[in-house]
Amino acid sequence: MSPSQPTVLVVGGTGPSGVCIVEEFLAAGYAVTIYHTGRHEVDFTAPTEHIHGDPRDETDIRDKLGSRHWDLAVCTSGRLRSLALCLDGRVRRLVGITGQPVYLGTMQPTPAGTLALPIPEHAPRQFDASGYTGKVAIGEDQLFEQHRQGAFEAVVVRYPGVYGPRGSLSHEWAVVRRILDGRTRMILPHDGMAYFQRGYVENLGRLVFLAATVAQASGEAFNAGDETVLSARHVAELIVDELGAPMELIGVPAQWCRGAYPLAEKSSLILDMGKARRLLGYADKVDAQTATRITARWLASPQARTMEFSDVFGGRMPYADEDRILDAWQVARQAFESRARH
Repeated sequence: MSPSQPTVLVVGGTGPSGVCIVEEFLAAGYAVTIYHTGRHEVDFTAPTEHIHGDPRDETDIRDKLGSRHWDLAVCTSGRLRSLALCLDGRVRRLVGITGQPVYLGTMQPTPAGTLALPIPEHAPRQFDASGYTGKVAIGEDQLFEQHRQGAFEAVVVRYPGVYGPRGSLSHEWAVVRRILDGRTRMILPHDGMAYFQRGYVENLGRLVFLAATVAQASGEAFNAGDETVLSARHVAELIVDELGAPMELIGVPAQWCRGAYPLAEKSSLILDMGKARRLLGYADKVDAQTATRITARWLASPQARTMEFSDVFGGRMPYADEDRILDAWQVARQAFESRARH
């Protein structure tokens, strides 16, 4: 590292979007240090320093980061509040990655959603949850309080549903899995008309890099995600087309088929991306349709066979149950059609 080379600490850095974040900084000439567990290693395009430890453990954070200084820090994983306290006064800017569940009312399933869309960064946040979402809002507020006290420049980036290569939390897996298993039909809850914000890993990497380096980002929170939001049906149709599968997509009311295709079971949620475009100059590196096709090919590839995909995202409904629902729905649909003709 040359004396004039800018430095960045990326906490995480080996996950789906973390790799893209690191590569953005490497391409810009930064000396990159990543602090991660070491369970997943990545061959980056340039030398990268690795600190192995547990970013969720307060003692390990203090021991491993010591008294070192960096120009920037990006926290993609780990215990954000502990990391921010440890890095107080030791970075010029800290970017904390949180998520869209911090917004109040975003966790309702289809068809219960009543949110006004798109959701801006100043929308009400969730503080009353006992789990993840309430802690996220508190962590965001801590960062901005440290910002006000002059500890560092704080920036918050709120992630949507992440998709792309290397991702095990993949809504798209519900479709690809059925294709690989030779299925020829699939339930689309509510006919796949939910529009749920997703973010392709390369797009997220670019937005986080801009949030870390653009002067106007200081003290701001930004929504992250693709500029174009596709319906759950459109996502499924793109995957079926890309993989050349003879898959029939059949709409069924969502309340009767929970666990079939979770992307379509969420209430529509679109994040307002205007602030990122205006202050950061953000634009998608990869359009959502192309990104969905790339993701489908990766999920169907041998590399993905080693992944353990979450059924919370990929669906947990057994095929036998899906077939029973589809058979019953076909009988009901034929009865409705017959009545309509007469």
